[in-house]
Amino acid sequence: MGKVVLISCVSKKRGERSKAQELYVSPLFRKNLKYARSLRPDKIFILSAKYGLLNLDDEIDPYNTTLNDMRSVEIERWADGVLGQLKEVADVENDEFVFLAGENYRKFLLSHLKHYEIPMEGLGIGRQLQWLSLQSGKSVCDVLHSKLQGVKRFSFPFDEREIPKNGIYVLFEKGEGGHGGDRIVRVGTHTGLDQLRSRLFQHFLNENKDRSIFRKNIGRSLLHKEGDLFLASWELDLTTRDAKEQHESSVDLDRQREVEKQVTAYIQDHFSFVVFPIEEKERRMDVESKIISTVSLCNGCGPSEGWLGGSSPKEKIRKSGLWLVNELWKTPLSEEEMKELSSLLGSGKF
Repeated sequence: MGKVVLISCVSKKRGERSKAQELYVSPLFRKNLKYARSLRPDKIFILSAKYGLLNLDDEIDPYNTTLNDMRSVEIERWADGVLGQLKEVADVENDEFVFLAGENYRKFLLSHLKHYEIPMEGLGIGRQLQWLSLQSGKSVCDVLHSKLQGVKRFSFPFDEREIPKNGIYVLFEKGEGGHGGDRIVRVGTHTGLDQLRSRLFQHFLNENKDRSIFRKNIGRSLLHKEGDLFLASWELDLTTRDAKEQHESSVDLDRQREVEKQVTAYIQDHFSFVVFPIEEKERRMDVESKIISTVSLCNGCGPSEGWLGGSSPKEKIRKSGLWLVNELWKTPLSEEEMKELSSLLGSGKF
């Protein structure tokens, strides 16, 4: 019995004729190929929507065809052709087949194979990337935490002159551990020019939960944990004039100021952070999103049993272990992107 690995093609490709293994350039394909080789199979093939079954060294031209755009009858016809090719190079009765491929690329083939496995069945792209990283040893999230542990840590009070004007901040919280150190619990940035310092002041000092969703989420958890009915008032956003005219008279402002002080005390006492500069807005937003996804997808980044966020009324906060509800479980940092970020963190040049 031999072992055969089947990897599906991807949309991201080089723009010129290349060997099949070099044509596909997405992080998912590269990780799939690396994992496939680690299995030491007898053969590795690529399932191409246009060319059918490909050897790694087959030279082909770029194309835009994908099974995801085909009707079921067309996919079945494609699978019949691939099965014919497969019978010429493998023993479909006795060989073991490993599918690193989406459902459309395998569903009409499985019934013809007696021995197969689908190691990432049911996982989305982000989870697949994370799973593949774990198979290769130290995960990207391990490396991320390790590198950030070596960056200067700030806590309140901090000297704003040491904070870059543009960049990303990463928060850690007392009692929250992971990867042999402190666990990342929030990642953030800013959209306006030169606003990183003011963003941190909005979190740590400015007692206005409507200017900091982080403060608002801390307050939500404190109130929800105690079953405090003031939570309904805390949810109101009084930023606009219309909102103030409509709701301010119904809010106990003295109580709100009291909760704001509780939030400030908790944040200043429990949180520390690192910052690193990135000048370009688009790059900041991309790196922020990918760090958030890297941490939220990681099985080694779970919250402690007593974590305050476990009392949040927001399911995404409870589930992710992060003081965040956006950019969760999306596209994580690739190994190459983590290497680039590691280099930048080490050099201090951004």
